[in-house]
Amino acid sequence: MAHDTFTEKLSLWLDNELGPAEVTQLQAHLNECAECSRVYQAMQRFDSMFRVAATHMVEPQTGFSARFEARLVQQQQAKRWQTWAGVAVLLVGSVAMAMLLAIAGLLLLGLNPNSLNLWLVYYWLGTLGEVVNQARACVNIGSALAWVIFITMKQPFFWGYVAVALMMTGLWAWIMRLTYQRHMPVTLQLFI
Repeated sequence: MAHDTFTEKLSLWLDNELGPAEVTQLQAHLNECAECSRVYQAMQRFDSMFRVAATHMVEPQTGFSARFEARLVQQQQAKRWQTWAGVAVLLVGSVAMAMLLAIAGLLLLGLNPNSLNLWLVYYWLGTLGEVVNQARACVNIGSALAWVIFITMKQPFFWGYVAVALMMTGLWAWIMRLTYQRHMPVTLQLFI
């Protein structure tokens, strides 16, 4: 029997996937071949180590899941910011490139440079700059508002206020239900 074939069959034997006739043949070969016997003993040691390792699960450190989830959220937020920044840069670059191509096209068509109204170009560039500044201001205000909301939600006073507001709303609804049940005429109750 070839050693490669024998090594493959040893692995199958350790997994209990061989028939009795093949096991007898392998045992006979192990008694005759010292090299294959050493390979079989090494495979048995590894197999027993893997079986023991499979029964003992290692638990992660305390707080691992929370740290991992926080890191995922940070990466997702960074990716979102980078995506929007890339879109904004692409949009501004595309508009600027279109304007430059339009000016170059007009010049190539033989228009007199004096007939091209540069004030109009400056006006549109200024308008584009104002739009970009306003968008940046909106983003800054939005991020500041989100930060304030985040900080506020971490405060216990905020959650106390929310709990009191919910209880007061529930109490008001309960009082209104009791009031309408006792004092409403029957005809009005049919419409509600």
